[in-house]
Amino acid sequence: TALASGCAPHLGDSEAALALEDIATGILPSRLKAQTPRPARRTVAYEIDGRLRKGDFYISPEGASAGIVLVPGVVPAGKNDRRLVSLAKTLARLRFAVLIPDIEGLLKYLVRKIDIKIAEDAFRQLKSRPELQFQDSVGIAGFSYGAGPVLLAALEPSIQDAVEFVVVLGGYYDLRTTVTYITTGYHRGTSVSEWQRRDPHPYALQVFTLSNSDLLDRPRDRAALGRYAREMHDGDIINSATTPTNLAPDAQAFLALLTNKDPNRIPMLIRGLSPRIRSELAGIDPASHDLSRYRADVIIVHGRGDNIIPFTESVALARALPNNKAHLYLIDGFAHVDMGLERNDIPRMLRVMEQLLEYR
Repeated sequence: TALASGCAPHLGDSEAALALEDIATGILPSRLKAQTPRPARRTVAYEIDGRLRKGDFYISPEGASAGIVLVPGVVPAGKNDRRLVSLAKTLARLRFAVLIPDIEGLLKYLVRKIDIKIAEDAFRQLKSRPELQFQDSVGIAGFSYGAGPVLLAALEPSIQDAVEFVVVLGGYYDLRTTVTYITTGYHRGTSVSEWQRRDPHPYALQVFTLSNSDLLDRPRDRAALGRYAREMHDGDIINSATTPTNLAPDAQAFLALLTNKDPNRIPMLIRGLSPRIRSELAGIDPASHDLSRYRADVIIVHGRGDNIIPFTESVALARALPNNKAHLYLIDGFAHVDMGLERNDIPRMLRVMEQLLEYR
C-alpha cells in the first residue's frame, strides 16, 4: 500500500510542499500537476541473470535526475493500486524515474523470501536503464509488509554499494514481535520492558494466516486455514470463525500460534512451527540479519496510531541501524500507510519530502 488520496491543506510554496499536496490530492488537480507535464507509464519486461521479470516504469517527459523502486505491501491490486500509482506519478513529476515490480505473490497474500530477489532485480534494472541521466541517486522504498524484503534487498552484494537511500513506511523490523502484536495485541513500549496492548486490525492477522497457511503440507489443511482466515475478517471486524479440526501436526502448530493470546508464549510457539514456515519467516525478518553493515541512508516513517504494524517496530529498526543512517519520523496522522496529516505532522512530513528530494 502507499499514501492515500484526500484533501490537502495549503502546505506552503516549497517544492516539498507541492509534492505533499500532490500526494494528498491523488488524481485531483494540484499545483504540481499544473506546473509539470504528465508522466509516461509503461509496462516493461526485463531479464536479470536469466530471471524474467516485469513491472511498471514511470518517467517524466523532462527526464529524471534520480530513481526509485517502489515495493507495495499486501494489496489485491498490487502495482495497480490507485494510491501507489498516484505516488509513482508524483515522484515522476519530481524527476524521479520510478519502477514498480510485479510481485505476484503479494496479490495472493503471500509474503516470501523470493520478494527480496524481485526487489533486488528491480533495482538492478532501474539502475541500468539507458535513457536515464543519473548515476548514483537510486533508492528503493517499501510499504507495510513490503518493507522487510526492501530492507534486506539493500544488503544483497550485487546492489549494496549502489543503493543510495531506502524509504520504509509503516514497516516492521522484528517478525517475532510483529507476530506477537497481530495475534495477541501486545507490543513492547519504546523505553520500557513491559508489554503494552492495543487492539490490532484484523486484516493483519488475516494476511499472516493466508500467507503461511499456504506453506502447510496437506492441501486440505491449507484450504481449511484459508477458509478460517477469510471468515475471521470482515472489514474492520474480527468474526468468530469456525476453528478447523482434524489437522495434521504442522497445521495444529500454526493454529496454536494464531489462537494464542499470551505474548510470553510466542517464542515457543514459533519454534514449534514447521521448518518450512520458520525458514520463510526468518528469510524476511530484518531482525535476523546484521543491519550494522548498512551503507544506504534509511528514511523511516510510521504512524503512532498504526494498528496493523505498531510504530515501535520502526523505533526498533532505527536503533538497529548505524546511528548516522537512520532517519526516523513518527507521524500522528498516519493510519498505517494512509496519509491524513494533522497540523503538528506537517513540519515532519515536509522534512521527509525535503530529504527525499535531496537525493536527486
